[in-house]
Amino acid sequence: MNVWAIHARNPLLLGAGFTIWAAAFVALYSMLSVGCAFGWQQVEVLGPITLQRLQLVAILAVHLAAIIFLVMALRAHGQRFLARAAYWAALAALGASIFNFAAVFFLSACV
Repeated sequence: MNVWAIHARNPLLLGAGFTIWAAAFVALYSMLSVGCAFGWQQVEVLGPITLQRLQLVAILAVHLAAIIFLVMALRAHGQRFLARAAYWAALAALGASIFNFAAVFFLSACV
């Protein structure tokens, strides 16, 4: 049995993309607070890139990879109505993630 198999009849797939989006929101927001509390915005790791920005970008990258994996897996099962709806919902979650969380690349982390 393949653990990663996606069953096209599973109604939970409709919310899977936005569940990953919500997990990204919680992780980014909480780690932003933790990083600001510990002063990670002042620790330079890679030239001008701070530890705070590096960990926020890493969290975003992991969540984007998860949503992209979900989109690609759902695209393979696009024949059933529920699978197609889940695919488009996951694609919308990917777009929302990029739009909402792109600020970790350029905004100041702590004010």
